[in-house]
Amino acid sequence: MAKYNTKTKAVTPIVTNHQGGDGFKYDPKTELVAILATGLENKYYEKEGEREKRLSQVIAEVAKKDKLFAAKALIYARTVMGQRTVTHFGAVELAKVLSGDKLGTRFFSKRSRKANAGGIIYRLDDMLEIASCYMARNPGKPLSNAIKKGFKLALENADTYELAKYQASNRDLSLVDIVNLVHPKPSKEMASTFAKLMKGELKQFNTVEDKNTKAGQEVALHVKEGRMTKAEAEVVLAEAKEDNYAELIETRKIGYLELIRNLRNILKTGAKAELIKSACDLLIDEKMIKKSLVFPHQIDLALEIMLDEFGTKATPFVKALNTAYELAIPNLTELFSHGRTAVVYDTSASMSSAQWGGGVKINGKSINKAPIDKAALIGATLAKGINADLYQFASTCAPIKYNPMDSVNTIKNIGLKQEGKVGHGTSFDSIFQTLSLNGKYDRIFIISDLQGGDSIVRGSSYQTYKSKHGQPYIYTIDIQGYGTTMFKQDSKLIQLFGYGADIYEYVKKAELDPKALFKAIEAIEI
Repeated sequence: MAKYNTKTKAVTPIVTNHQGGDGFKYDPKTELVAILATGLENKYYEKEGEREKRLSQVIAEVAKKDKLFAAKALIYARTVMGQRTVTHFGAVELAKVLSGDKLGTRFFSKRSRKANAGGIIYRLDDMLEIASCYMARNPGKPLSNAIKKGFKLALENADTYELAKYQASNRDLSLVDIVNLVHPKPSKEMASTFAKLMKGELKQFNTVEDKNTKAGQEVALHVKEGRMTKAEAEVVLAEAKEDNYAELIETRKIGYLELIRNLRNILKTGAKAELIKSACDLLIDEKMIKKSLVFPHQIDLALEIMLDEFGTKATPFVKALNTAYELAIPNLTELFSHGRTAVVYDTSASMSSAQWGGGVKINGKSINKAPIDKAALIGATLAKGINADLYQFASTCAPIKYNPMDSVNTIKNIGLKQEGKVGHGTSFDSIFQTLSLNGKYDRIFIISDLQGGDSIVRGSSYQTYKSKHGQPYIYTIDIQGYGTTMFKQDSKLIQLFGYGADIYEYVKKAELDPKALFKAIEAIEI
């Protein structure tokens, strides 16, 4: 062993983050996962175009050394995280390095849900979005051979229901256009279906839109022919729509996301108690919840809409949605039976002011629009699920008192009502100053955009906390994906990303295996 000419230790460089504080840049693979998990929508510190540019650069950087990981990360984001637009853009960027590689055809093919293997095409409309994005970014250029071959396979493995549902005949780019571009060779059994598709004769079936459209057309014809008045038509149409919902719900031919999107319409038809009960039974079907890739916040959003628009009239749906939300999350009640846990979420200006895609306005009120809404929801879920102490931080840090018997939605709203009480800056140092007053915590969750105006590298309350209480596990949940973190990587730092149900799966595994998320990505079969 060399005595004098010893090995140098790798130094992780400190970078200046968006707030002007000391941060650490993610390695390329981690940055890729962070962007995929948090999407391309405008953020407080980054516009959509800037995020697209950064995603393009990081895909090229990762793919240069490990294109298979880049492909698996995109498929994981689409099929496990449930992300769409960011994966379509990413797939187009990855196409640049898949030319002449057999991986390219497999990557752009259809994913088998039964076998849990295959490519990025989770639904046939993924092809339309990828192709549209490719054409927008490569004007006048034909689709790459990898995309064409993959799409051809996807179409040849599609069934009649999928072809009918996703034909998009009213869009600039339709399924017929894709067929004309890639020339699939359907089996004998599917030949007539493709012939109908190409002639515009393939009709949707067993969808809410299809059934309600037909009912509307029939009633309109009766009014036109003078067989009923407009007032009578409104009653008949409402009854017809209720019958349609009842049929689709009872036969379970309505998708889960389609169901929660139509809860308002079901109530507006004046639905009978029997239909509402059937809908509630479907809402709390755990298998349907898991299969749908529904984001937990989408269930919470539906719940908020029901409360805001219908009040007590929506009570059965509100109860079912509360249950559905908890079913969407892995059971956390027996997790961390040892030691103490703190859950801290960021309520600073960059969290409360940034517009987050996917929210809506109901009666002039924004719901689930800003990152703080997601952070509060994650914080409430973790606090209730593992019986943790709950805090908020911005310029300072303070506890949030809650009743563990309340619903997650109620705990979330208790926290949101206290927004602003700790200022609007972002001091990570304040977290550990406050937590130290309450004794030792074995693990600390920090839900944030991870951009601070201070430093916790040295001479900070974090260092003091570790000296006094020992080093806790630090779980950072990055819900904006800017590419940097306040925390230096070590064996007790666990990094999670986004706001989907998958983050709770990795909470259960992380202390035993901090790399569980990346191992799950590596395990994806293409």
